[in-house]
Amino acid sequence: MPVSLGPAPRYLEELRLGGGYGSQPDGGCDFDHAGNIQGNGSLEMDGDGHFGGDFSVDGVNTTWSVYLPATLGIPDPSLPCGAVTTTNWRNYQVVTPSLAFDPTSPEAVFFQCRLPEGYDGRPLKFTLEWSATTGTSGDVRWGVNPISFQDGDSLIETADLYYAEDAFQGASVFHEVSTTVDAIAESSGKFATIRIIRDAGNVLDTFTEPALLIGLHIGL
Repeated sequence: MPVSLGPAPRYLEELRLGGGYGSQPDGGCDFDHAGNIQGNGSLEMDGDGHFGGDFSVDGVNTTWSVYLPATLGIPDPSLPCGAVTTTNWRNYQVVTPSLAFDPTSPEAVFFQCRLPEGYDGRPLKFTLEWSATTGTSGDVRWGVNPISFQDGDSLIETADLYYAEDAFQGASVFHEVSTTVDAIAESSGKFATIRIIRDAGNVLDTFTEPALLIGLHIGL
């Protein structure tokens, strides 16, 4: 039930919760007369949040993502996938570029991008988009091999492959498969090169038709 404070209510000038003194809380929270909130603990919200002004988070861009279509792919010189082609899925109402990966031997492609400003080295999620025009069943085994560089780094580097298997769902069906990769950089703005491989010939790759890679999405 609301309580009236009269025609000329008094206002709380400042509220401090937790430890600390003055205007710098030590493990607590400080609400000053201007509406500013200072705190060095965790903030949890169980409901909706609304911010009327600008909102920023120091240390990392938490909204960054990049999409790399097949047209930006560079076939691996040693294990080249097919060159980029245009695939007409539905009477020129759905058309995508694609890169064909053979079902009998490993093939690969390279993509490049820049990591976001403020990137703090947290894991990245790589999502591959693919389909096939023929086939009935089986799994495609994809591998993601990311490496990053900054000024002065040697380009003669190696990095781990992260694998993900995806079950074929039907001809001309859009497929997504993701793998989360450990940090590939610990400072912002690094150049990243990502090698995508179909590990055909592996016992876990049982799909007997070409797999068409449509694009690659990277996000935090």
